[in-house]
Amino acid sequence: MKQTVVYLSSCALDGAGKPDPFFLQELPWLLSRFDRVVLCSYYGVAEITDPRPECVTALRPALGELRAKLRAPFSLAFWREAARLLRDGLLTPTNLARLFLFTVRGFMLRNWTLSVLGRQERATLYAFWMSYEGFAAALCKRRRPALRAVARGHAFDIDRERNPLNPYLMKRYMGQMLDGIYPISEDAKRRLMNCYPLPAGKVRVLGLGSAGEEAAGRFDAPFYGDGVFRIVSCAAMIPIKQVPLLIDALALWPAGRVRWTHIGGGADEQAVRAYAARVLGDRHEIELAFTGKVQREQVAQIYLSQPFDVFVNTSRSEGIPVSIMEAMRAGIPIVAPAINGIPELVDDAVGRPYDPAGGAQAVYEALAAIAALPREEAERLRAAAQRRWNERCRSDRLLEMLFPEAAEGGTSA
Repeated sequence: MKQTVVYLSSCALDGAGKPDPFFLQELPWLLSRFDRVVLCSYYGVAEITDPRPECVTALRPALGELRAKLRAPFSLAFWREAARLLRDGLLTPTNLARLFLFTVRGFMLRNWTLSVLGRQERATLYAFWMSYEGFAAALCKRRRPALRAVARGHAFDIDRERNPLNPYLMKRYMGQMLDGIYPISEDAKRRLMNCYPLPAGKVRVLGLGSAGEEAAGRFDAPFYGDGVFRIVSCAAMIPIKQVPLLIDALALWPAGRVRWTHIGGGADEQAVRAYAARVLGDRHEIELAFTGKVQREQVAQIYLSQPFDVFVNTSRSEGIPVSIMEAMRAGIPIVAPAINGIPELVDDAVGRPYDPAGGAQAVYEALAAIAALPREEAERLRAAAQRRWNERCRSDRLLEMLFPEAAEGGTSA
């Protein structure tokens, strides 16, 4: 019998059919292990055969959306969540409308998924988010118990600080119906279990990882060759990433040559560039290089072609950033805030975590600590960073744990 995986993700495609980097990261492995890979997104469904599609044409199965709108008002799960909102004094017209839209989208993805699954197929339903995609997988499982249905949990889809309505968005229903729930970090698991009474046996921490074969070989620390301390950061230039915090930290740099390369663009790019020019413009010993927006493959090429002494993350909130993993794969020590899931990956063995309450001063002190290391110690950090990626962050190895039925050639539960 044919073995199928249905990848449910609201953001796997954009409106023009361009695939999301997270989907592309996992797609080659899925194609190598399953007979059939079906993508189910907000824009429709498509069977995928190319491991690196530049554009995907998704179809919206007939009547699936209309049927979802007609079905949602009669959903017992919807009314149970509405009752909980009422009990907690949160049943406003806006919240009820958001819950209804969530329910409709879940039923829509359920209808589309079931429409492309043959009755005799062995299938795994893989919801990338514990949002309405996870709800859709749970609804499918309710209809067809022989399916295996699992969901990942990240941050916005489980954390009530990110989305206060999260506790009322079918998390209990998912906990009842799904075969497995996989938060990406221990921090995410704690947040999930503190808010929702989910069956503990179904919840298992499993990181997202980053793509690539086992890493071997790396640049020597360049600072010890020419005296230029090379810093790299990789993040969208949006408020939550706090890129100006790194600029403020560099403004504290007392002396010595520094080259800072920032990879990534975003809505605030021009404002960040202007701020850097204003704050650091007189510091001729500090050289700035902004790449603008780049593709995921280009990030890896930058690390393969240029040596860096340290990677810096200054985000206000994170899960476990793939950007940190990619830098570790290249053997680059990490400076990052001790928030959310980051301490599960970054410690003094591979870099310098800092207290975010310390602001720019804390970032500067962490950078200065890396710059002050003897060469032998700096090289030890570099080797440890790459070794940790090999041990904890290889996407293909993590996927084998998420899909034992495919990795071992077994059958779906």
